[in-house]
Amino acid sequence: MLNLTIQDIQKYEPNILDYGIDSFETEMSEAVQDVTRDIRIKWFPTSAIGRYDASILGTNQPEMDDGRLTASQWTRSCVYYCLGYYIFPKLSTFNSEADIFERKFDYYRKEYAREFDKVLQDGVEYDIDSSGTITPAEKEPTYYLRLKR
Repeated sequence: MLNLTIQDIQKYEPNILDYGIDSFETEMSEAVQDVTRDIRIKWFPTSAIGRYDASILGTNQPEMDDGRLTASQWTRSCVYYCLGYYIFPKLSTFNSEADIFERKFDYYRKEYAREFDKVLQDGVEYDIDSSGTITPAEKEPTYYLRLKR
């Protein structure tokens, strides 16, 4: 199961607790849920390609078990998502001129998209057989720079 701590966020934004908000527990929890949902939408349906006959894809596929993901592989994505979609928008004033928080959340949103795509291209670590170890076959990239429509 994916998780996120304030220490993970402080690696990228060391002064995050200096803005008058003592805790971002809710934001971190929601960010983890959103990243897990993105994995379920963008990766899991394609994970069966190469393992199963393409004619059966989309029929009775099991639901993704997020406990089988390697959590450390997704920490950076969770941090970027939390900063870009929850924390910095909460701190921004949304005036006519972009403040520092708007520039930061825009930056972290772009970094989230880049990081997520890099993990997909590198290969998502998912313990398909619940053995407790990730074999090389369980970390293969799901697509090889093919055109996505």
